[in-house]
Amino acid sequence: MDTSSTTGLETETYDYIIVGGGTSGLVVANRLSEDVSVRVLVLEAGADSTKDPRIFIPGLAPSTYWNPDFDWKFTSTPQKQLGGRTIAHSMGKTLGGSSAINMGMIIWPGRVTFDSWKAIGNPGWGWDESMVKYIKKFHTYNPPSAEVQKKVSYEADETAHGTSGPVQVNFGTDYMPYHEAWAPTFKNMGYPLTGDPVTGLSSGAFTSGGAIDPVSKTRSHSGAVYFNEEIAKRPNLRVVTEAFVEKVLLKTEEDGSVTATGVQVRTKDGVLREISTANEVILAAGSFKSPQILELSGIGNPSLLKIHGIPVVIPNINVGENLQDHALIPFNWEVVDGASADIIAKDPSVMAAAMEAYQTAKAGPLGQNPLVSSFIHIDLSDAERNELVDTHLAAHPPQTPAEVAQFEQLRQILDIPNEPTAQYTFAPMQLLSRESPLPSGIFGMSHDGYFVTVVTALNHPFSRGSTHIASANPADKPTIDTGYLRHPLDLELEARHLLLLEKIMAAEPMASLLKPGGRRIHNYDKPEPIADLEDAKKVARELVVSNWHTSGSCAMQPLEKGGVVSDKLLVYGTRNLRVVDASIFPLVPRGNIQASVFAVAEKCADVIKEEAGK
Repeated sequence: MDTSSTTGLETETYDYIIVGGGTSGLVVANRLSEDVSVRVLVLEAGADSTKDPRIFIPGLAPSTYWNPDFDWKFTSTPQKQLGGRTIAHSMGKTLGGSSAINMGMIIWPGRVTFDSWKAIGNPGWGWDESMVKYIKKFHTYNPPSAEVQKKVSYEADETAHGTSGPVQVNFGTDYMPYHEAWAPTFKNMGYPLTGDPVTGLSSGAFTSGGAIDPVSKTRSHSGAVYFNEEIAKRPNLRVVTEAFVEKVLLKTEEDGSVTATGVQVRTKDGVLREISTANEVILAAGSFKSPQILELSGIGNPSLLKIHGIPVVIPNINVGENLQDHALIPFNWEVVDGASADIIAKDPSVMAAAMEAYQTAKAGPLGQNPLVSSFIHIDLSDAERNELVDTHLAAHPPQTPAEVAQFEQLRQILDIPNEPTAQYTFAPMQLLSRESPLPSGIFGMSHDGYFVTVVTALNHPFSRGSTHIASANPADKPTIDTGYLRHPLDLELEARHLLLLEKIMAAEPMASLLKPGGRRIHNYDKPEPIADLEDAKKVARELVVSNWHTSGSCAMQPLEKGGVVSDKLLVYGTRNLRVVDASIFPLVPRGNIQASVFAVAEKCADVIKEEAGK
């Protein structure tokens, strides 16, 4: 399939133009083009790299980070609350988007998040009435073998999983002793697994699946499964790569409403083209690009648009605001030499053996997802938690209508008994961020020796950032303010989780797998744990990096509550311009957001079909 051709591109009129051939865009394109009478065009800024081993081999994901062939390479402004640090943000710029370059984790969201979306003013988005159906719809569950289940204390409710979705959820076979110790350690510390996370209710330690085909051991990403060779043959579906959309073409009608008539796009040959739509334009460009395109098109804060000489078509100060992320903090413990996955990166002969095993037998670590996680509630009594939360919310109340609505929901979530407030994820390798905010530093394994890492991330952060155009030039990257740990309550909760993590990793059976007297990179190579709350806060500010779960910048909320799109994902003030990606999340769901993006895109496709009477 040739996605690079531009022949006849601007002479056709398409029913739907989808901007972004990534995690969400290809889902919607696939589902809409199931109707042979509907003509669908997808415009993806990146190239089609689906045949590149760095894309299809799961274990090579880090080689794509900060590579301009695959990654937008976004960087934040200096963050005052983090001592002036800047934060790097990788985001997929290739067919399949971020699902083609991420770590492949399938972590199930919590039902409280979607019920909160509904409560904010989005009917139809609750867990039971809607989202559980779409979580099932996007994936096919391939359970681990009985041997693996016993080894890693695996528990599942198989009736809650999908059985026929495009994305394959698969488990590894070669789990290390750390993985075997993970669940028992948390159980010994009073955090047993309370159920399958796919039900949206569980807490405790669990083994998560990865988006990996169980037979080919290739990455099961949007570009591979929602736009496979069979789907690419559909005569009513066209995907064009290396097509950079600069703005949406808008027309103001006599009644004051605005119609999207098409898009302006610069194709690989350098030609600037205008392409028309008969029905809709759908932005699926991600949490940085979708608000940027809206602003370049004249939808946004009038003051900002006027500064850059952009005519205001629809004033909306909420565009680009409400940015959220599960900012993560990595802690590293030294283990005995050669006892972690660091050896693959540090010893060329081991990497060569791993590559040979993958190529010859689809075996070994490169075709697996080596990560396991836990959902953990804060280690405080009800009285202690209430005092902490109430004190900081009183001192730092919500500042916008969006925050007023959202903080009310977040406060209620914190009151739910044993509702997880953080996610801990184990990686059998060194992940470091003190030396450099770039992926080359985080994944560079710059410390000698061998380490394992556990990262912590708050499930429901209060901190908010923003992303806006830096100029009227579409080629200029947006200005990104991450806002990590800006709200003091986030820092208080995160610091307490870090102290709890130190205690858990000192418990058996995990403790026996760490090197006696070994270094802790997070504690400046000292052998002792961080034990003081103020020290934990200091380290949190020094080490926090993006979890690449950025969302919320085109929030689905009522307009008067700070929204950008309606519950039908229509941009307020427009008749036919939608957004369908993580930017519409009013509140970031718990866990890695890939599963939530797939589910939201599946629902959006049904919304469009229903409104079109299909």
